[in-house]
Amino acid sequence: MEQTPWLSHYDKDVPRTLLPYPERTLLDYIADAAREDPDLAALLFKGLRITYGELEKLSNAFAVALADLGVKKGDRVALLLPNCPQFIIAELGAWKAGATVLPLNPIYTESELQGPLLNCAPETIVTLTLFYRRVKSIQPNTKLKRVIATNIKEFLPPVLRFLFTLAKEKKEGHRIHLQPGDFWFSDLSKVKGFVRRPSVSISPDDPAVILLSGGTTGTPKGAVGTHHGLVISGTQLNSWFRNLIEQWHDTFMLPLPLFHVYANAGVQCSAFVGGNTLSLIPNPRDIKDILHTIPKVRPGLFISVPTLFNAL
Repeated sequence: MEQTPWLSHYDKDVPRTLLPYPERTLLDYIADAAREDPDLAALLFKGLRITYGELEKLSNAFAVALADLGVKKGDRVALLLPNCPQFIIAELGAWKAGATVLPLNPIYTESELQGPLLNCAPETIVTLTLFYRRVKSIQPNTKLKRVIATNIKEFLPPVLRFLFTLAKEKKEGHRIHLQPGDFWFSDLSKVKGFVRRPSVSISPDDPAVILLSGGTTGTPKGAVGTHHGLVISGTQLNSWFRNLIEQWHDTFMLPLPLFHVYANAGVQCSAFVGGNTLSLIPNPRDIKDILHTIPKVRPGLFISVPTLFNAL
């Protein structure tokens, strides 16, 4: 009896196996793209374009800043951020400093946040200013030593940034006063000339992310993913997409939260392994924003869930 009946359902050009997988990390693929085509768009966000060259420099700068603050290999860095450039920059920077990333759901309440912060014990968190007060209220109950805040407007185009500052920043709770001992993300990721990443050895077998389960049978639990696992995921997905998209050319539109396994260990990995562009949608429930963004970025691939397709 055949032990692999699913293989008969594979698309014609999808290989039965991809072994051996490359002994690499996503950082290697991004470094390749930054070196070979630095002007290639890595991220699109609300009209702003960040190239692979810029992404490499920004994440290098943030990695150096984290190392200077005392973050070392094996530490954990939590991210309380929506889909925005700061998420990707902070994630890559944490990896380059040798840390494991803990993405958190931005709609978690204080008590829901406290659980994974206690269980996974990160000492550093990068949070949107909108969630800053929530983080500070539970910080004494956790091991958090470093709180890094970022305003969503930091990576908005100039006109949108001005309008946001004028009409939304204070009204919607994005404007904060940083407490003593905390840091601004914009200061830590500032690029001053050539910035070399920290001299930390990152192995494919090192842990890269701790992604929280859905909690369908109780409290969400952290599942550890290695750097090699992320590369394997991206390589597998690209083997399915190669008849549909052009590597180093097409844009992947991402109306899925990066704190979730689908986007973080799936779509993100596929885009970076293939040298493609990620179009970030900050709020996947904002249907109007998605419809407004589609004709602007003209994605080669729109990846989502049935609920969103039904809504569209």
